[in-house]
Amino acid sequence: MAAEFRDDSLLRGRLAGLAAALLFGLSAPLISTLTGAGSALSIAGLLYSGATLALLAVSTLRGTSAETPLCRQDLPALATLTLLGGVLGPIALVLGLSRLSAAAGSLLLNLESVFTLAIAVLLGCEHLGRRGLVSALLTITGAVLLSEGSLSGATAGGSALIALATLAWGIDNNLSQRLSLRDPIQIATHKAAGASLPMLALAVLLGQPFPALPATLALLVIGALGYGLSIWLDLLALRDLGAAREAVLFSTAPFVGALFSLVILREAFSPQLLVAAGLMAAGVLLLLREQHSHWHHHDVLRHAHRHRHDPRGGDPHHEHRHQPEDLEGVASDQPFWHAHEHRHDELEHAHPHVSDAHHRHRH
Repeated sequence: MAAEFRDDSLLRGRLAGLAAALLFGLSAPLISTLTGAGSALSIAGLLYSGATLALLAVSTLRGTSAETPLCRQDLPALATLTLLGGVLGPIALVLGLSRLSAAAGSLLLNLESVFTLAIAVLLGCEHLGRRGLVSALLTITGAVLLSEGSLSGATAGGSALIALATLAWGIDNNLSQRLSLRDPIQIATHKAAGASLPMLALAVLLGQPFPALPATLALLVIGALGYGLSIWLDLLALRDLGAAREAVLFSTAPFVGALFSLVILREAFSPQLLVAAGLMAAGVLLLLREQHSHWHHHDVLRHAHRHRHDPRGGDPHHEHRHQPEDLEGVASDQPFWHAHEHRHDELEHAHPHVSDAHHRHRH
């Protein structure tokens, strides 16, 4: 039977995704002003050190939370996304930004959404309709316009490095989406620490130059906001929206960076920048207007994650029985959040949905 319910997770995911994009978008042009302060390895290590400190602070302030912690089976995926998204991606980004203008580098970061979308749809079994495909085509066209050197300061080598960084992050996003039912703060903290410590140690062993103290402090702050808080918020968006739609929201980050570059850093404006930005903006707006609803079947599923219960009725995906220990310390006569292993029975209904953990079905 179809169930009518309000899915607040969509709104939460969109807000988290936009906030993550805003913070990351501001970081790229700021990093581009500091690429000459030290080596790519030391700069990337400092960025993730700032991220680690910020996430530890958030975790301490948050205290105990109803989340499912990481387990041993998650370690291979966590190690892979740390290597790709936490080491390879940032190093390629810093090297690429040193060869590009801040505006060009910021807009080329739109390739992350393209790679994330392609992997999510082709390999991750996420659904993206005709509107989504047109959106991806518009974004790719804008990125190609920039990468061909039509914008002053763009080079083939710099564009290739940004492409490598965004491919690493596209794979990272899809792996992170699979882990996002675990505690997002714990995932983000492990990723940031697992990336920063090896990079800093390697930079010291290789005798690579580190930035002076003012630049070091600036990189720590940029990393805290543009990587630490942004990674955490992005994981929340991945959980609620799926990797494909998260990519659309996160693709607004380069627009933030380009606008910052033009207004604050006073970089030169060009018609090519306007055309590329227009194509990418059209792609983002087109996919944000997408609505996906149809009759679908849920197979039996058993997993553990944070979810909400409302005694007045609510999300039909989480109408399950509880053991006494599942409700320990919980006032179950009013809406509440908690995390525990639970079973989803077979269910058929129709409602607007995205490709989250509960909606990876055939179309």
